[in-house]
Parts: sequence; C-alpha cells; structure tokens
Amino acid sequence: PDTKPADGTITVGRWNAGVRGAGREVLLSRTQGGMVSYTFAGNEFVLRRPAITTFRPLTDNDRGAGHGFERVQWLGAGRYARCVDNVLEQIDDSTLKGTYTYELATAQRTKVTVSYTAHTDGRVNLHVEYPGEQGDLPTIPAFGIEWTLPVQYTNLRFFGTGPAETYLDRKHAKLGVWSTNAFADHAPYLMPQETGNHEDVRWAEITDDAGHGMRVSRHGESAFALSLQPYSAFMLEEAQHQDELPAPKHMFLRVLAAQMGVGGDDSWMSPVHPQYHIPADKPLHLDVDIELI
Repeated sequence: PDTKPADGTITVGRWNAGVRGAGREVLLSRTQGGMVSYTFAGNEFVLRRPAITTFRPLTDNDRGAGHGFERVQWLGAGRYARCVDNVLEQIDDSTLKGTYTYELATAQRTKVTVSYTAHTDGRVNLHVEYPGEQGDLPTIPAFGIEWTLPVQYTNLRFFGTGPAETYLDRKHAKLGVWSTNAFADHAPYLMPQETGNHEDVRWAEITDDAGHGMRVSRHGESAFALSLQPYSAFMLEEAQHQDELPAPKHMFLRVLAAQMGVGGDDSWMSPVHPQYHIPADKPLHLDVDIELI
C-alpha cells in the first residue's frame, strides 16, 4: 500500500519498504536485513548495509596482554551475524519502522535487534539492542554499527570529549565542539591498530568539503562513541604495516554504544583495568537519530 500525506510518501511492498520526503529517500529491505539505501539530492549514503560490530582492531597493549586470544569469539560475532526475523510496518502517515532480529555468530546465538524508524521529513532513528548474555563469556571489545560511506565524506565535527581521540580509560579531555577529519584521526602506528575513537559524543556531522553529509545525534540521554576512518576495523586488523593499507576507497563510520579501554598503564603488556571492560552479561543499547544535511 501507498500512503501519500502532503509532505511525503510511504510504500510497503513484498520485499522492500520505503519513505520519500523532504528530498530524501529511505529504503528498508526484508531480504538484506536492514537499510539498503538512504539518499539526498541523488547522493547515496548507504554503500553497504550498516553492519553490527562487536569488535575493534587490537592495540599493541591488547596483543601484549593476550586480549585477541581471549576475545576471538567477538571477532566475527557481529560481522557474520544472521538476520532471523524482520517486521516492516507503517506506524502512521509519516512514519515507517523496520525491526530486524539478528543472531550473533557465537555459540549462544544471542539475539540482537536493529530497528530503523524513518520519517517523511528525512530523519531516521537507529536503535540497536544487545540484551546481555549469561554464562562465562569474555568481555566485549566494542558494540555498535559500522557504516560505509562514500570516500568524499572525510570531515568530522562533533560535540564530545576532545579534541584528540578518547577511550574509556583515556578521557583526559575537554567537553566541547571539535573539528577534525578521517586522515588526521588515523594515527600512523607502525603496526595499524585501533585509532580515532571519540567518547561521550552528543552529536556529530560527517561531511564533504562542501559541508554536505550526515548528522548523527543522540536520541535521549545516552551519549555514544564514534570514529571516522579511511579503513574498516578489519582492514586495520589485517594490515601488518601502514604501507599495506590501500588507497582509501570509502570512509568507515563506527557509531558505538560502548568500546572497552585500551590499557597500557606502564608498558605494552599492561591489560585494560576491569572497570573499563564491557561485560557480556549487561545490556547495551545504541539509540541515535540520523539526518542528511
């Protein structure tokens, strides 16, 4: 069925559902398990379906402390999660909601829900929910969404702790509005590793040089963590040296409910303190509003 209020159109079909309005279009897919298109003035902002991430590239401290061995199950838990259910429903004349249930690729098959609520004014609410899992599980390196953007969206302006990168155990920073870019946020460690994270983010704008792009802002009271890099988490993890990283073809935006600390109090062997870990038995949720600007 089609619904055509004065300011937009909602279409719910057999395989897809979409919202059009305010010069923006959102397409949600039943078969692909999420958002497959988000456009403004003909510019596409979804090159790949936004994916659950439960992992972050290892740091030198992680390697020295054996965190990779201990947390290997989280390496592919989000990357290879499978969609087991979806509900696409029109809420009212101006709102479409798609709710996707995923099983993480772990022995427990923990169910994570990812929902997109799209409005005819072009806004999209993204909500990701991890319920917590009982059992003897290692702590989670990170939890949230990794979003692949066109390569020209390199600029980052955000309201959070900065101006440099921050982590749960590295937040000697000021709360304010800061401007940077994906290349400046990529620290050129000899061996590529986790880099460029920003904690306590209230909103962020990811733009091209003309100032067009995407704005991500918290929905409710919970801030989030965010990074913008010219390489995905897996590209950083795979490379052994900086010169093995290719010329950037995309930008990778990670929007996280949480990320564990980076450790290293007095050496590259020092682990992350317990209070800066993310317990697997506690719920996590990411709740942000997205709009194209």
